[in-house]
Amino acid sequence: MSAEDWQDFLANNLGKLIGITLGLLLGWMIIEYGLIKTVFVIILVAIGFILGKQADDGEKLSSFTDRIFKR
Repeated sequence: MSAEDWQDFLANNLGKLIGITLGLLLGWMIIEYGLIKTVFVIILVAIGFILGKQADDGEKLSSFTDRIFKR
């Protein structure tokens, strides 16, 4: 396969490849560490993603905490 064929393959199947990779990683983590620890790591990754996205968008941390802990 040429480099152009690989680029076309990746462009047409990127979501599938990411899904397979995440599925394998999640399955391995559940087998290796257990369900509770894996869910905990997923929650921390989600919180980190949300905070990082807000930092990239120029929002403050207080807007995140205000949404979570509505006063």
